[in-house]
Amino acid sequence: MTDIVAAIQDAWTELRIHRGRVLMSLIGVTVAIAALTASVAVGELARSTLLVSFESQSGRPATVSVNVGSSAESGPTAADHRAALDVMDAAVERYAIDYASARSTAELPLGGGAGGVRVSVEAAEPDFAVMRHLATAHGRFLNDSDRVRLAPAVVVNRGVLDAIGGPTTQRTVELGGVTAVIVGVVDRGGGDDWPQAWMLPRDLVRVAEALGPSAYLNSFQLEAWVPEEIAADGERMLAQDLRSALPGASVDAYRSDWQAFEGFDPLLPLQLTLIGTASVILLLGALGLITVAVVSIRQRVREFGIRRAFGASRSRIFVAVMLESVVGTVVAGTIGIALCIFAYRLPIVQETLTQGLAGVALPGFPMGAAVTGLLVSALVGAIAGSIPATIAVRSKVIEAIRF
Repeated sequence: MTDIVAAIQDAWTELRIHRGRVLMSLIGVTVAIAALTASVAVGELARSTLLVSFESQSGRPATVSVNVGSSAESGPTAADHRAALDVMDAAVERYAIDYASARSTAELPLGGGAGGVRVSVEAAEPDFAVMRHLATAHGRFLNDSDRVRLAPAVVVNRGVLDAIGGPTTQRTVELGGVTAVIVGVVDRGGGDDWPQAWMLPRDLVRVAEALGPSAYLNSFQLEAWVPEEIAADGERMLAQDLRSALPGASVDAYRSDWQAFEGFDPLLPLQLTLIGTASVILLLGALGLITVAVVSIRQRVREFGIRRAFGASRSRIFVAVMLESVVGTVVAGTIGIALCIFAYRLPIVQETLTQGLAGVALPGFPMGAAVTGLLVSALVGAIAGSIPATIAVRSKVIEAIRF
């Protein structure tokens, strides 16, 4: 341990003595590590954004969906919907599923009229917000306390508020002739203009029943978020339970999250692009460092000859020269990472990265990108330093002193 600390101290002393040469050789490394760190950070942010987008559309891995269809030509009645919800609740409780939601959709007129604006209302349980990354910009999402309300609770999007001409403080909205209490507002940016709302399943059944066939209430579907290793068993058991409890109904169970599609990896192009970009950046930075290091080591041949004459071993000189490069690149990498973090915090960068995502706050700078940049800077220093270190130890003592 003492030898390692002493070698690092020698390397740092040499860097201070030759700081002009070091500064010129490490500028490129600093820029390269900063670019690498930035590309890894942007890649991780893009990956997490894509994952959230996929999971918001199809559910988290593993999401098991069970569709319940009616065999009646006229479609399911309100009693059929309630029976399906009872069976779904029983199945969720029986198998102790932590996150599950019954889902359906209906078209309800805004303001209770037969014409005009219609709102797509989705039936959803409180767990649905977690399962689909659905966050509210104001208020909250549906919760268990809303089940006992006399007036149904509803979460609306910005399109509904624009249609009723009310601000985010609007407390009620009339859907299908029923006054609902707005408990939260979802704002997903510029593409959220279409009026949409979320209501508890039994509340939606009650509202649709009062409105009649014009509500177009679809059959219910059960979504369950289960561990991936039991997804296949979950499909089978949930389908069996619902078929036995709902005779005559068509039941179809399948895994609906994006990872269920084998052989398709939507993140692969992003990962390949990131690897290619990082490789080019590293190659350019390493070549510049090696070039300057080899030229400078030729000018220090006499120094190494004197060290050898006073008893320094080949291994000590090799490690000392290589550590000069490693210490220098680690310092340069630290500076580059600090520049990336500083740039990431700039308001203009935050606005650029969240363009089109209203109300979304970026997470903290990815630690994985910082650690990757630091490790790569040390690795580049070790590889680049090994070449001039090899040249240094191959120099003969007599020729080196004569030089």
